[in-house]
Amino acid sequence: MGDPMATAALGRTPQVRSLFSKYENVGEPIISDYISSIPEKLSDAVNKILTHTEDIATNDFILNNRGKLQILIDKFHREAATMTAGVANKLRLLIDPKTQIFVSIHQPNLFAYGGVFKKIVLLQTLMRTVEERKSLNKFVNLFLIVDHDFMDDAYIRLAELPSIKHSDGRLELRMPISESRRWQLVCNMPLPGRTILDRWRMQIYSWVRNSFSSVYSKSDKSMILDNFEHFWRIVEESYSRSKSYSDFNSFLMSQLVNAEWGYDTLFVRLSEMSTVFEDGFKYLISNFMKYSDVLSKTENMFFRCGIDTGVSPTSYLHAPLWVHCLCGSKASARVHRSQQDQISLAGTCMSCKKAIEVNLGNHNDITISKDMLQGLSPRAIPILLLLSRDLGITCYASGTGGSMGYTMVGAMVFKELSIKMPVTLVWAATDVYRGLAQAEALETLPLSKEADISNYVEILKQKNLDYNSKIDPLIAERARLIRAGGSIDSVLSNLFMLKQEQRKIRQLIKVAEKVKNATETKPSIIDYAINFGVGNTETLWRRNLLKNDSLSASITMSP
Repeated sequence: MGDPMATAALGRTPQVRSLFSKYENVGEPIISDYISSIPEKLSDAVNKILTHTEDIATNDFILNNRGKLQILIDKFHREAATMTAGVANKLRLLIDPKTQIFVSIHQPNLFAYGGVFKKIVLLQTLMRTVEERKSLNKFVNLFLIVDHDFMDDAYIRLAELPSIKHSDGRLELRMPISESRRWQLVCNMPLPGRTILDRWRMQIYSWVRNSFSSVYSKSDKSMILDNFEHFWRIVEESYSRSKSYSDFNSFLMSQLVNAEWGYDTLFVRLSEMSTVFEDGFKYLISNFMKYSDVLSKTENMFFRCGIDTGVSPTSYLHAPLWVHCLCGSKASARVHRSQQDQISLAGTCMSCKKAIEVNLGNHNDITISKDMLQGLSPRAIPILLLLSRDLGITCYASGTGGSMGYTMVGAMVFKELSIKMPVTLVWAATDVYRGLAQAEALETLPLSKEADISNYVEILKQKNLDYNSKIDPLIAERARLIRAGGSIDSVLSNLFMLKQEQRKIRQLIKVAEKVKNATETKPSIIDYAINFGVGNTETLWRRNLLKNDSLSASITMSP
């Protein structure tokens, strides 16, 4: 099933597990076993899921939680206008005891980057492949929108496109926010005004027009502009139905996935799921000492090995839940236990600085009122714990960025709390393509291949150092001659010539680094939609995944 072209595109095919190599050196069997369980191939993942189906047992507790989840998913898709026949069918399957759930997770980022959508494609392709092998098996592909993060997170309000015409080799589309809204939750951020939406449209349109090079024919240009207009109609449809910034980005994702691709993926907002996780919240608070202890030991273990997981080193001190504030922000809370065994969560709001406290009753009989419940949400590591414990998920698609560190720490917590960890998948494939902006950037360098850019930059930097080694002695000689009262004309002439040449080298370095940034940017879905079309983007990802049967081989994309 392997694709030699994809393998050759970036040289020897990397291994998915190589992403976790630094963690293997820890020497912890739980970590080593977890890493070795991560499939390298799609076919390996299929076999793991088929093995998983043999011992599936969904109890009444999980089915009850799935029933609550069903209502929230229905609400989202009706609001997003993506309640397709496929979505409705999968929604009904949620409360079937034999149904297995695959999950991917991400924040509702502005025009999210391609990797977010690839996780959905991975799980949908896995689901269909397993269904072809076992037609009686039932599966649901769920996408969890983590909409309770702070607007302060730059990536939530930033989308990037490659652009040689911009200072860092990237065009940045930004959601402007005032200082007073920096600590607002994404779900509470108002919908951007029409002026902002129109500005984004103009920025993208100008980027497209200005990126056209001489190699593009009239029909090519027409196709790309048609792709843009088609994509923007979906943007407008999503915007028209949205009441918040989070809605806008979430609805756009659902429109692309459900309406354009015809996927039956189910979407749900994390900010609305507290009723689903109520028992899980109680469980985590009741077992806080055990949870805190394993976090502390795990972080110390990684720290001793010089590994930064990205998890805060003080996370073990904080409750596994955020406490929300009436101002639209939230507080990082600590668990307090009185002499009378009364439990409370207390913290200071990140935005308004108000002290917040939630009383949960006796340690052995924690009570969370309906009003309190709506004001609680899980921190990063507990999200996957709760999905597994309270919804019985089978498979989880992780990203290749910061989420990997959290997953490593999470593996230790799962083991300590005796919660079954889902099959973890990582699609680490790099997309290899030359879109209109990448092509424009590469035309500015005398190179035949993208892979030569880094080497070219290093050669230029060495030349710059060589000039320094020639210039520094001349500067010293000039100073000596001035002190001695001698003529410096010859030295100045040489200095002038060398500095002129060095300036040219430095300018080339600046341009080359911009090109490198442009070609290495992980672009927004906009770049894919414009270069390949919305529908064809999914087709290219899916076909490459099936053809390569690899979760790490690079993906060769072409219109």
